[in-house]
Amino acid sequence: MRRALILSLQPPGSGGVQARRYGKLLPHLGAADWEFHVVGPDPMLDALIPEPSPEHGRYCHYSRQVSLSRVCAIRKNRHRRGSPPHLWYSLRQLVHRWLERRLHHDGEARVLEGIEAKALATEATIPFDVVAGICPDFRVLETARRLAGRLDKPWIAIYDDPFGHREKGAFHPADPERQRALLESAAGVVFASPLTLRRYREQGLLGSTPATFLPDCFDPAFSPPAARAEGGTLTLFHPGNLGPWRPLGPLLDAVQRWQREGRGPLRIDLYGYVYPEARNRIEADPSLRRCVGIHPAVSNADSHALAERADALLVLIGPRHTDNLPSKFFEYLPHATPVLAAGPAGNPLEKLLATLQKGIYCDIEDSEAIFAAIEALQLDGGQHRLRHGDNREAIAAYAAPTVARAWGSAFDRFLARREGQEPVPPSRT
Repeated sequence: MRRALILSLQPPGSGGVQARRYGKLLPHLGAADWEFHVVGPDPMLDALIPEPSPEHGRYCHYSRQVSLSRVCAIRKNRHRRGSPPHLWYSLRQLVHRWLERRLHHDGEARVLEGIEAKALATEATIPFDVVAGICPDFRVLETARRLAGRLDKPWIAIYDDPFGHREKGAFHPADPERQRALLESAAGVVFASPLTLRRYREQGLLGSTPATFLPDCFDPAFSPPAARAEGGTLTLFHPGNLGPWRPLGPLLDAVQRWQREGRGPLRIDLYGYVYPEARNRIEADPSLRRCVGIHPAVSNADSHALAERADALLVLIGPRHTDNLPSKFFEYLPHATPVLAAGPAGNPLEKLLATLQKGIYCDIEDSEAIFAAIEALQLDGGQHRLRHGDNREAIAAYAAPTVARAWGSAFDRFLARREGQEPVPPSRT
């Protein structure tokens, strides 16, 4: 059995999207003769909704070294806005933020120092074969390389997101020489998007370092209800935060047109943070308030219940993020619920949606395209749900056990190449 020590700013248990991506893998890696042990900030200090993965007690090792302003921000947001605890932690957050500025405190450096110290303590009790780091942030990769050097172990880079500036159809890597030098020392690189991998190759950032794309996955233990309640309202469900890089303007334009033309009952429920400009527009327009609901973030389990009841899962990809392959798409694959994805042309999800026949893809900046997509869902008559049963084999390729085996095989290949050997089938221990 081989073991990897992985540094992450979102370890399983923290409740974030990245955290769930790896938490789903942990119980299934043993079939590939691997264990991943993830080191990161304690989710009780650093996550709005801590959601421990089933095996987090065995595979997750948490550091409590988090900036006090960050701790107060998280605790504040766990309480209702305006309540006494919310006001108390808001005040403490302001005080600690002021003190940290005066002292030139680097919150991210503090977190990384805590992660590195926890990783060394963990390595003292558990023997590891390789060290890995997950980007973002890029400094996590640098910390992983430094730690691997101290332990005399090979290291692997994992890019959940690229390091640089993305725009429509282009990517400008940040500090390309710094990235190139770092990646040349890696045993291998894993990318969460095939387009990000292609861009890194085309820009010569990988050199001769082997690299692969590995997708997100879904938990096979999830079993959707056998039936769902039918209603007369077309309901779209969006889980997760919406920042200004995922513009809601064209979607809201489409909703207003839908209302004006009397196309029928429509409901769009957004769960999580919504950037102020969009929130203000919704709250100021009665026609939008009737159709668009903004709700607090919900747990992963509750989000699955909401996804099953909805007529469609709404996935929004920012116009600049052509390479982004959203984790929420994979998370809800077991549902027969179709997907309405709005994003830039050429995004990998566009082809994947068509291959799996899971829904509709449209331009996130084109209100007419979004309107047509909603109309197509209304006219669908449940055909997307029926087709879900015809594609179970293709969908099963993204189940956590299958993807976990792909991770194990990739790490085996990287280490075998590093050692100048041919990859061999994993031994059973």
